[in-house]
Amino acid sequence: MRAVKKVKRLYSEFQPEHYELAITPNKDKMTFVGTVKILGKKTGRPSQRITLHQKDLAIKSAALIKNDKRRGKLQIKVDRINKHSSFDELRLHAGEMLYPGEYELTITFSGKITEQMHGIYPCNFMHNGKDKKLIATQFESHYAREVFPCIDEPEAKATFDLILNTSTGETVLGNTPVKKQTKNGEFVQTIFETTPKMSTYLLAFAHGELGYREAKTKDGIIVRTYATPDNAKYTEFAVETAVKCLEFYNEYFGIPYPLPKLDMIALPDFSSGAMENWGLVTYREQALLVDPANTSIEMKQYVAMVIAHELAHQWFGNLVTMSWWTDLWLNEGFASWIEYLACAELFPQWHMWTQYIVEDQFLGLRSDSLANSHPVSVTINHPDEIRTIFDDISYQKGSAVIHMLQAYLGGEVFRNGLRYYLKKYAYKNTETEDLWAALEEVSGKPVRDFMHVWIGETGYPLVEITNDKINLKLKQQRFFASQEINHASTTLWPVPLNSGPLSKLDVLDTATVKVPWAADTPLINEGHSGFYITTYDKETYANFGLQIEAGALSETERLGLLFDAFSASRAGYLGTPQVLGMLKHYHAEHSAPVWDTISLVLGDIRRVFDDEELLESMKPYLAKISAEQVGRLGWKASKSETYFDTLLRPIALGLSSIGNNPDVVKEALKRFESIKKSEDQDPDLRSVIYYAAARNGGKKEFEKLKMLYEKTHSPTEKIVLAGALCAFKQPEIYKESLKMINSPLVRIQDISYWIVASFSNRHAKLETWAWMKENWKWLEQSIGAELGFARLPLYAARAFANKKFRDDFVKFFEPQLTPSLRREYKKALETVEWQTAWRNRDLKDIKDFFVSQI
Repeated sequence: MRAVKKVKRLYSEFQPEHYELAITPNKDKMTFVGTVKILGKKTGRPSQRITLHQKDLAIKSAALIKNDKRRGKLQIKVDRINKHSSFDELRLHAGEMLYPGEYELTITFSGKITEQMHGIYPCNFMHNGKDKKLIATQFESHYAREVFPCIDEPEAKATFDLILNTSTGETVLGNTPVKKQTKNGEFVQTIFETTPKMSTYLLAFAHGELGYREAKTKDGIIVRTYATPDNAKYTEFAVETAVKCLEFYNEYFGIPYPLPKLDMIALPDFSSGAMENWGLVTYREQALLVDPANTSIEMKQYVAMVIAHELAHQWFGNLVTMSWWTDLWLNEGFASWIEYLACAELFPQWHMWTQYIVEDQFLGLRSDSLANSHPVSVTINHPDEIRTIFDDISYQKGSAVIHMLQAYLGGEVFRNGLRYYLKKYAYKNTETEDLWAALEEVSGKPVRDFMHVWIGETGYPLVEITNDKINLKLKQQRFFASQEINHASTTLWPVPLNSGPLSKLDVLDTATVKVPWAADTPLINEGHSGFYITTYDKETYANFGLQIEAGALSETERLGLLFDAFSASRAGYLGTPQVLGMLKHYHAEHSAPVWDTISLVLGDIRRVFDDEELLESMKPYLAKISAEQVGRLGWKASKSETYFDTLLRPIALGLSSIGNNPDVVKEALKRFESIKKSEDQDPDLRSVIYYAAARNGGKKEFEKLKMLYEKTHSPTEKIVLAGALCAFKQPEIYKESLKMINSPLVRIQDISYWIVASFSNRHAKLETWAWMKENWKWLEQSIGAELGFARLPLYAARAFANKKFRDDFVKFFEPQLTPSLRREYKKALETVEWQTAWRNRDLKDIKDFFVSQI
């Protein structure tokens, strides 16, 4: 296991104030040349060098000038230029002592445009039958150093003057509007307006053949959505949504969007979902494009949410930025919360806060139940560790504790505190404590004390409620994914009980408390806004079941009650058959988010237990439990149906298809047979149809799915088809799908989707594990620097629940752990262990339950 390096923060020695950067990319040679002039302050002790960041650049020359207030500009000889690769450093050694003060550094350099999707990289696409290429950048987290020498740390905020020299006939985009363009033969020089003061990771540019759509906010901000020429027409929804989001945030934050334009661009090749570069937001195509013939209602919502997330960053992250990556969650957790607030305002029919509990909070709860999780605010020693915290803790738990805090303070007070914080620290950097101080000052409540444990400690509490009709007893302890492998914990959380009947007991901050109580047990955590789970005694669960059937509990209460009970049973705090018995109370359920939770319960059992007899006995149950909704909704949407009904249809049909409902399977296969191109079927139902064909088909169906994959230009459709291509049970077919992963058919950005899909196929998972080990070096070379690479161990681990795999897993990964893999590896190993413990503990009881239901 390789040791973790700790890097020095260069901003403590040199503080840039302004960059003049000129870049000339060469698409044909896949290279670039550049010059950068940096104005900044040397601080600290006198020394004979200035150190910047660079990575894999060829340094041609360097000049150094001291700006002396009395003697003017003084040229200083640069004796030696050293590159220290281990720390990504460029060290300029001077011929004399350099004292604190103002300096100018001018450096010429060159570098490579690489296929890995960071630094400067190409995006490949087809237009009019020809292969085309556009050039884009990705600098978060620490990839600006691959393009120009700089201080590549969030705290090193500066202004930028950018000049690009590109081929004629191309659209050229930067963070700010174009100041001047000059044509010189076959080249165009584009000079951009000076940027606001910002971090290096937010600098961005792109150029190539692009089309666009344009709109304006009521304040006159020009909003444009760019895409490759054939796809520009699919950005209408995005540009309309962006305008509404900007107007919403202008009012909510009380600070006008600080740039005169906002460009958003859909890139054919992009590692993450999107990136919030100030004034030039970059997206995966499926996160920005909405094609009425190819985009499901679920994906349309996803596009709106990603836009709302990235535009929130224009204030929370760009205007005010974390000082160091330890507080990444300040950016991502907040944006992951407010995207729901914005979409709830723009699309009230979507019931966003109900969906929030399932889509965000539950993810955070599941991830943070591991002993090897990490605090929301986590120490980062080296840039290689940064990508490991772009995870469910920084995003989903971060958003969940913000959600809990907003409920604790009240919506208006919370908003006013944010406004104060943003105005106070505009164009500056902050730490988590600065946000707490601002909210505390505005609210008058002890925000620091309330939030300290939630973001400073790993995990969250399980609150057990018991009632003897004399006293109501509440007990909190840290919840672990498995009682068998838990670790001792004495942490106590200030738990907001969120219960009307217990309003006098606002926060539980002790291990136990007793309340005189002779009535039925009240529901704790109403609305499920608290980041914790609850359990009750059998009598109370029975009473809640009656309330569910009577329609007395809200959607969030119904899904929260089921999720909490299932989480506790999976970990051994409750019996799993007891929790499965609760499902009988949900027979008339019409809510898509509640059905998402039911599907989560049943899907976890199918995935972890992977027992032939159990899976066969579950099929009639799946067909039975979904029958009422299949009958109510059918295959065709009605004009009057609700948004949730449209979301629920594929869930119900999917469960029924897995359960071998003959009518559903027959109709799915009939629809598959009729498909000539993807657009022939409703995009909301394609996944049901494709997966039914894979589960029930063979080589013929595989070849048709492959043809559809090759033929479609929709990136979203390709992901759905990839899942189906990996879902066949025949070895000769799933081996063929594995071969496709490292073929030209699959874009680098989509590799992780294919691997997840292949591990999800119980028939193919052993072969997929063998494939992963055999192709590990190729994976490192292809996606080693991308966020998805560190998650590969977890993708594998989720598919297995036995000691034999655990031992092989350790044997393979232990010798080659890097800082970017270490954290995810530990979480993955624990995942195998808790799944194994659950399977060993409950397999017989769960099999008996489903056999009894036949």
